[in-house]
Amino acid sequence: MLHHITDPYSVRILRATLHRPLDAITLSNTLGIPIAVCYRRLRELERLNLIEAVGRKLTQKGKWITLYKAKLKNATVIMKEGKLYLKLSFRYGQDEEMELE
Repeated sequence: MLHHITDPYSVRILRATLHRPLDAITLSNTLGIPIAVCYRRLRELERLNLIEAVGRKLTQKGKWITLYKAKLKNATVIMKEGKLYLKLSFRYGQDEEMELE
């Protein structure tokens, strides 16, 4: 999990979609991420429940594209009694903490 949220492309995608939903093409163009990498990161982040599809929009060319918004609001690495933990805070108010190995 830590690897995915510290990946430079994933961080940029999560930051860009924190306050407004964006599509993969816009993310790719504005963040300078290759489109194939952008789609791959979006799939990974969605699988990990860190981002969600929140809607669709029709492009000028008549194609439907998915809009994504970050579910993750904050991530903190904590050390307690010699063990590392990752604390995740989500937009909907829930928190999750997991031990890092």
